[in-house]
Amino acid sequence: MGCSFSGLNALYDSVNGGGDVWINENRFRIVRQLGEGGNAYIFLVKDLPADNPSGGFSAKLKQSSHISEDGTYAMKKVLIRSNEQLELVREDIRVSSLFNHPNLLPLLDHAIISVKPTPQRSWNHEAYLLFPVHLDGTLLDNTKTMQARKESFPTTDVLQIFRQLCAGLKHMHSLDTPYAHNDVKPGNVLITHRKGKPPLAILMDFGSARPARKHIGNRSEALQLQVLCSTLFSLCKFCFIMKFMHFANHILEYFIDAFAHL
Repeated sequence: MGCSFSGLNALYDSVNGGGDVWINENRFRIVRQLGEGGNAYIFLVKDLPADNPSGGFSAKLKQSSHISEDGTYAMKKVLIRSNEQLELVREDIRVSSLFNHPNLLPLLDHAIISVKPTPQRSWNHEAYLLFPVHLDGTLLDNTKTMQARKESFPTTDVLQIFRQLCAGLKHMHSLDTPYAHNDVKPGNVLITHRKGKPPLAILMDFGSARPARKHIGNRSEALQLQVLCSTLFSLCKFCFIMKFMHFANHILEYFIDAFAHL
């Protein structure tokens, strides 16, 4: 499932008043918007198998856990205004495709198309990323809702959520080229409530993920890392990394994920 620059994917502009979108050869109906942030918009979309001779998108998925029973998925639309943003989106797609774990949000399909800028539209590319949908929100959303009700997660659920996140991170850290997530926080954890079971926790947003092992050979390389850290990491993780600034021949590893939001 690769990137496509075919203008055919842009049919959402003219079909049903913006109600449909093509991702490669698969057609989806936009149900409603779920959220937005920065240059990205999240939509709930529904697979339209009747428009695909092969039986629709769901019929192509190899892992049953990724198949939606009602044909709905989450689609992230990213507006890309520069070549730098385009390369960042491509890297996000590449990194997301590396992982295969039940506690990491899988990228099911993607497409990037070129569009012509207009006075009302300043971007020149659009990316469409398709994911399983989790409508129960993030851990942050759930926590705020429970706090407003003066409730809290049972201790057993907290431990299960923590265990699941550790399992997902272990998968990232155990690859031939280990990756660190670098942005573990409640807003990047999707929660799905299950009757009679602990909540399902899924770590998402791999835009800050980087190869975990970084060799620090001298002070100059440490200062370069300091610049990177100032843009990618929270204050707590930044302070942890600063410990390496006074030493040469150190290797910065994936332990950074363990210090997330201390």
